[in-house]
Amino acid sequence: MSETNVVLRAYEKMNSNPSLAGSFTGDGFTGTDGHILWHLFDGYTVEIASETVSIYKNRNGKMYECIHHWHPCDEDLYDEICELGTKGNVTVIHRSWLGDSRILYSGPREACHIKRTCFFGKNILLYAD
Repeated sequence: MSETNVVLRAYEKMNSNPSLAGSFTGDGFTGTDGHILWHLFDGYTVEIASETVSIYKNRNGKMYECIHHWHPCDEDLYDEICELGTKGNVTVIHRSWLGDSRILYSGPREACHIKRTCFFGKNILLYAD
C-alpha cells in the first residue's frame, strides 16, 4: 500500500480510538483509493474518501441526501473526523433555503451556543453519542 493513502491512515487511527461514536468500515485501500463509511447517529452516514468528506441523511436504510460536504487538507483529516464524531460532541450544519450548507460549530456539546431554529434555512444538529 502506498504511503500517500491518507484515508487508510485515518481509518487505522479511527480503529484505535475508542472515543469515536458509531460504527465504520473501510473498503478498497489500494494506492490513493479507498473510502470509509461511518454510520453515526440519528440516521446519518459520513463518507470519507480521498480529498472529500460527505455527510448523508439515511432514509429507509439507504443513503438519501447529501447534507454537507467539504475538502479537508490531508493534515487536518483525522482532526476533523475527531471533532465530528467524538462521543459528547455536536456538529451544527446550517442549510439555507437555496440548498447550500456550512458547518457552524463542531466540538463539545456543552460549549455549543447554537440552537436548532434559525432564519432563512435550518440548523441540523448531529450528536455524537
